[in-house]
Amino acid sequence: MLTVILTLSTALLALGADVSVPISSHWNGGFQGSACFNIMEEMHSWTVVLTFDQPISSLDVYTADIKETLDGGKVFVLQNKEWNKDEHVGDKLCLDFQGHGSGDINPTVTGSIHAGDSTGAPITAGPGQTLAPTTPRPTVLFSSDGNKAPLKINSDWGDRFDGEFDFTPSQNVIGWVVNITFSKPVNKMDIIAGDEYSHSADGLNWILINKGDHAFAQAGSSLQVKFFGNYAGGKPAPTGEATLVNMGIDHWSISPAATTDTSKYNYNDVLYKSILFYETQRSGKLPANKRIPYRGDSALGDKGDAGEDLTGGWYDAGDHVKFNFPMAYSTAILAWGYLMYADAYKAAGQDTYLLDSIKWPLDYLLKCHTKPDELYVQVGDGGADHSYWGPPELMTMARPAYKITASKPGTDVAMETAAAFAIGSLVFKNSDPTYSATLLTHAKQLWELGEKHRGIYSDSVQAAAAYYRSYNITDELAWGSIWLYQATNENKYLALAEKYFDPAPAWGMSWDDKTIVNQVMLYKITKDEKYKTAVEDSFKFWFPGGGIPYTPKGLAYRLQWGSLRYSSNMAMAALVAADAGLNADQYRHWAMCQIHYALGDTGFSYLIGFGDKYPHSPHHRASSCPNLPAPCGPFIMSSKEPNVHILYGALVGGPGQSDDYTDDRSNYVNNEVACDYNAGFQTAVAALKSLWLRKEHPEQKGTAQCPFSTGSGNTGSVVGKK
Repeated sequence: MLTVILTLSTALLALGADVSVPISSHWNGGFQGSACFNIMEEMHSWTVVLTFDQPISSLDVYTADIKETLDGGKVFVLQNKEWNKDEHVGDKLCLDFQGHGSGDINPTVTGSIHAGDSTGAPITAGPGQTLAPTTPRPTVLFSSDGNKAPLKINSDWGDRFDGEFDFTPSQNVIGWVVNITFSKPVNKMDIIAGDEYSHSADGLNWILINKGDHAFAQAGSSLQVKFFGNYAGGKPAPTGEATLVNMGIDHWSISPAATTDTSKYNYNDVLYKSILFYETQRSGKLPANKRIPYRGDSALGDKGDAGEDLTGGWYDAGDHVKFNFPMAYSTAILAWGYLMYADAYKAAGQDTYLLDSIKWPLDYLLKCHTKPDELYVQVGDGGADHSYWGPPELMTMARPAYKITASKPGTDVAMETAAAFAIGSLVFKNSDPTYSATLLTHAKQLWELGEKHRGIYSDSVQAAAAYYRSYNITDELAWGSIWLYQATNENKYLALAEKYFDPAPAWGMSWDDKTIVNQVMLYKITKDEKYKTAVEDSFKFWFPGGGIPYTPKGLAYRLQWGSLRYSSNMAMAALVAADAGLNADQYRHWAMCQIHYALGDTGFSYLIGFGDKYPHSPHHRASSCPNLPAPCGPFIMSSKEPNVHILYGALVGGPGQSDDYTDDRSNYVNNEVACDYNAGFQTAVAALKSLWLRKEHPEQKGTAQCPFSTGSGNTGSVVGKK
């Protein structure tokens, strides 16, 4: 049999040219690499063969199933998952993997790819059949911590037996797979705590996965897998051995970004990780250079009413709806941050990643602008989406698309998207003038749509009203016009922006409120005293002694839901105002204290993966779920176990008004993450990094004491202290 299998493997290798697979790192007991293949033919299923020059004990592959292990651990046959089976000419498929063995091993690896399964036959469904998301089913899965158990026979009836495997896991289990080898064929299994995942044709090898309500086991406790098995040939029942594979372990981790700064916090690392968070939120066909191992292609069927391609973009938060209003806002703020603080991104080594980061949603938003007077503004139904707790790669619910038109207006979202396009056109003006021109053309068309056909988008698109209801359009009319003026220098845009200027102190800054940034930008553009007064009035309202309450430890506390969002956004606005020449030392000092609160001044970092203490259980589906094929569901959401995957760079909602915070996945008010939470925060960090480079940072000027100690322009008591 082994000879036949090896011959098959050789045949597979002959179907596709070998490529050399680089090993990116290795350590005592393991190594990491990525096998990349240029797709030269249309594939609707595929098989990859990895060949190592020495045996390895196990292999972890996140985006393919291991179908066979051959030649004593030298050859691994991988097949596509259901969600990444389609590859097209010109695509590049990359499979990240981690191998395990004895000692510090650094193997030489080659790989090949071909269409179809291990026989060359396409992996497709038969008449009336639907393939399960994880077919074809593997016979070897991931690596184990060495937890093996012999088969215990409780009763033997000659053709059926009562058996069990008893494991004592060394780590907490969040979802499991059990690989079983029997001494004689078993033709049926009835499992109490699990389900059959697959079995070999000869009945000697079985793979079980946990049922949803049996996903967990504590380290050192007993995990029992009980079942009844059928066999032929009379007594005795077979003997057997099983290996427990803990699917709740993610071996992927990253090191902090390098820095030579001596600032209190490593701003390079914050920028690096925040950009990674946006990559985690990506929807659609992921690029070959993706950096998040547990994320794969998803929502590839997103389409408009006429079949328009609406794939791509960002999932909004811990869910999988694409809400374009906050997405366009986030894109605009991040792109604006690059315009202002490119020096920070370049010094941190993140400029290329930032440009790639903002181009992802810009490309999607361009797809959504299907006609001059038609813009898709949402993909996915919030109700159906929020009832699903699982990875985006396995979504099966309908994902309707919703749009605004001349007869169903949405001035706010049209102007917000126009702003994102206009800023994007400025960002890419020199590096990609063709793309820049395309963005500007779409920005002008959307400005016309929003200006001529007035209306609140959530009145036209009721599906958005329960999640991102808009309450005003005048701030977006000003915001979009400001950026069209910046991109074109045409006075009609500035005239409309000034017409809709709001001098009142800003309630806050968010995806639905651009009051403060309109005030700041109009002052930057015109230097008119009325805009300066408006900005200063806004920050008097926000500074201690004004109209905003503060937590005992110094956070400006606007609202319970996403408290850090508002303080970070206003900090960003203060830093931009300071760069425009307004109360520079004071505004920078206050802004730094607000950002440093989030980064760890209280002894806890609210940025996941940054510092020593940070949230481990954010309200986020993809990062919470165990590795496939272990099931995910509400039982994961409600558990007290930390998320399986570290959601690097995500800013959680934040504390309560007493600086209280509970790291609880079910608490979406304080512990959800969102694209708009990170946008102003990341830009504020880029501004602080830029100040450091210019030697104008509060720490360099001796004004670094936090909490901030002046309010309303006058000296006052230190916030949070008596």
